[in-house]
Amino acid sequence: LYPTSTQEKTLDFILQQGRLLYNAALEQRITVYHETGKGVSYCQQWAHFRDQRRANPDTLGQLNATSVQQILRRLDKAFRAFFRRLKAGEKPGFPRFKGSNRFNSLEYRYGDGCKLRFNDRGRALFYIQNVGNVKVKYHRPLPDGAEIKHVIFKRRNRKWYVCLVLRL
Repeated sequence: LYPTSTQEKTLDFILQQGRLLYNAALEQRITVYHETGKGVSYCQQWAHFRDQRRANPDTLGQLNATSVQQILRRLDKAFRAFFRRLKAGEKPGFPRFKGSNRFNSLEYRYGDGCKLRFNDRGRALFYIQNVGNVKVKYHRPLPDGAEIKHVIFKRRNRKWYVCLVLRL
């Protein structure tokens, strides 16, 4: 991706909000377990953070709803892997809080908050909700009959990339 400086700041802000959401969800799971002795499910967290997203449109509300779901699923997957390793007698590795250098990607469902577009001159642009149309180096065409299912926006070495997950 080749975002403008304004778009890059917005992408960094959205990524920061995703990291804060992940850490808040992890904190919620830990706190609820210590207080009640029971865990929190993905569905319970989605209901809570969906309402938080609606209540805070300038911060958490900048994240796309499916992106929030994917972040919560990422945390749920980390807990399932932790308990699987614990049960198998392996070194479990409890899910960690993410620092700004350890959270570098956001996942969207294609068509919901992001879309690959082409302008009238054939230049590829990637539309991202709350960011706008971002220039993209479209260096290889999609295979015939391929359908884009998910999109992952990734920051690496202060540059932005987009990864497309396809169904062939």
